Amino acid sequence: MIRSLRLCFARPLIASRLTPPTRAFSAAPILLKKKPKKAVAPQEEDVEEPSALIDFEDATAKFKQVLEKFTKTANESKLGKTNPRIFDKLTVNVNDEEVPFTSVAQTSIKGRNFIVTLFDPASSKHVINTILGSGLNMNAQVDPANKYTLKVPLPPVNTETKKESVKQLKEVFEKMKNGSSKGSLASIRADVKNKFSKQVKKQKSDAETKVLNDFEKLHKTYTEKLAEAFKAAETAILK
Repeated sequence: MIRSLRLCFARPLIASRLTPPTRAFSAAPILLKKKPKKAVAPQEEDVEEPSALIDFEDATAKFKQVLEKFTKTANESKLGKTNPRIFDKLTVNVNDEEVPFTSVAQTSIKGRNFIVTLFDPASSKHVINTILGSGLNMNAQVDPANKYTLKVPLPPVNTETKKESVKQLKEVFEKMKNGSSKGSLASIRADVKNKFSKQVKKQKSDAETKVLNDFEKLHKTYTEKLAEAFKAAETAILK
């Protein structure tokens, strides 16, 4: 009886605990992509601006004019007294009035003579007197074949006349280099520096000092060019 009761009460089934599946996690670190850095614009250095300025373009143009004027004079000196413009700067007394030579006549060269062509034959006497009193040691005569024409024999060219031409050219060179007139390198330099000094407040800044030094270099450059032009002309005249 007891045995049958034991069989009736079967042992309950013990459900095994199922371990839920686990997800594998990687221990490797996750690398995050870095955002590119924005380019940083380079900061401009503060440049000291000069308060006092010089107009280099204007100064260069003025220096250049002096050099060109001297070069023209030098070329005329190379021709010496064979320059057809030799009388152009003279003035002629016509009816008690001083008039430019070029208003009454023009000059050319033919052979060994200057040919002076008169605009009015009535002025021939006045032109002849002007040439005679010019200090050029020349004499003009009316061409018998043409009352509108004066003939002036060309003076001989010798060592003395060449030296005289160089002497006169050197005087022009010195005036254009150091003269007090507005048409000299020195006067242009002085004018620019004077205007510059008036702009400087008390003491020149580094930038202002640089501006002034650059201008001095410019003046020196044209002084050297002027000297070179004189030397070249001197050599050509004395050949």
